Amino acid sequence: MGSYATAAELADALHTRVTPANEPTLQFCVEAASQEADHWLDVGVHVEPPIVETTPALLHVVVLARAVEWAKANDAAFGIIGYADIGALRAPRDGFGRHASALLPMKVGWGLA
Repeated sequence: MGSYATAAELADALHTRVTPANEPTLQFCVEAASQEADHWLDVGVHVEPPIVETTPALLHVVVLARAVEWAKANDAAFGIIGYADIGALRAPRDGFGRHASALLPMKVGWGLA
């Protein structure tokens, strides 16, 4: 399965390191976000190898932002993300919807609209 970002980039966004213990989870989150983007853009299923090197910047940023949400999803099981020292944030309720609107230029630009 190809991805529009890497596990290492997601780890950086989460302010952590890739370890043998967290690498599969990080990769799953990047792949899930990439699949959502593909579905919304009507791209279809990725094939190997990953296409990170040729990913447009907008798509890369959106997938990385969504992958961060996937990585933190278990922390928001009850709709709240955060800790006592930083405050609590409500989890987004629209899934990929917020990110989809950011990708509108790509959908039109790829002639898929």
